[in-house]
Amino acid sequence: IHFVTFTNKLVLLAFVTYLCNAFNNTVTMANKKDLIINAFKDRSSVTSQELASYFRKEDINATDESIRKRISRLKSSGLLVSIRQGVYALDGKPQFKPVSDTFMQKLAKIFTTAYPEINSCVWPSSWLYEFMIHQPARYFYLFETEPDMIETTFNLFKDNGINAWLNPNEQTMQLYVLGNKNAVVVKPLITRAPLIKSRKVNFPMLEKMLVDAWVDKKFFYFLQGSELSTIFNFAFSQFAINDSRLLSYARRRGVEKEIEQYIKKRINPNDTLVLND
Repeated sequence: IHFVTFTNKLVLLAFVTYLCNAFNNTVTMANKKDLIINAFKDRSSVTSQELASYFRKEDINATDESIRKRISRLKSSGLLVSIRQGVYALDGKPQFKPVSDTFMQKLAKIFTTAYPEINSCVWPSSWLYEFMIHQPARYFYLFETEPDMIETTFNLFKDNGINAWLNPNEQTMQLYVLGNKNAVVVKPLITRAPLIKSRKVNFPMLEKMLVDAWVDKKFFYFLQGSELSTIFNFAFSQFAINDSRLLSYARRRGVEKEIEQYIKKRINPNDTLVLND
């Protein structure tokens, strides 16, 4: 009995020691976060080189490997958000992570069952409405796939009772698409488009949605002008935007310079991340 009691005391002591160490590590990490935030308090972003210089001032024995691990821990903690290679946002804005609905999953299942190896993505226009003050009452879905597959996909959806429209023009959008529940616009998927992929359904990253809203005026004719400005400003103020991803996709859609200039002029400077020169 005495042996068991003694053993239990050792176990309890080890557990208490573990909790104390964990608490101290948490406090240390919190203090380090505060110090880093204070060191770069006037900055919306910081480079890996600047972080390395900061860490070496703090610890002259810091190695490249230890610095990489520190940056990795800060990214995991949410303090640093990667916006392009070697550049990080410091405000810890969250990533835009929308949730698919049952109809999106239905579309994806119909398509992937027939064509499991073909790229595709699906999303509702209502995801953009979340960034607006005056939100439209009606929305539609976009299903994007490889260009040589859009007519086949359109017919597949029609055969399955889906209210699908093949790359409609603005007039068709106004007269028919927006007036129908669960209307699906089938359109070409741009190569190397930034997507969030999962087992059930692939959908676009926020950077893709913003560029598409800018380019596809025939689908988003009601989101132009001041509404488009509201969407861009709200997206940049509330979420982490990867500018290299945004501009890379904009380049493939032929509007890189337009969007880059627009962001520099129109987005609140406190919300704008560093853009490529």
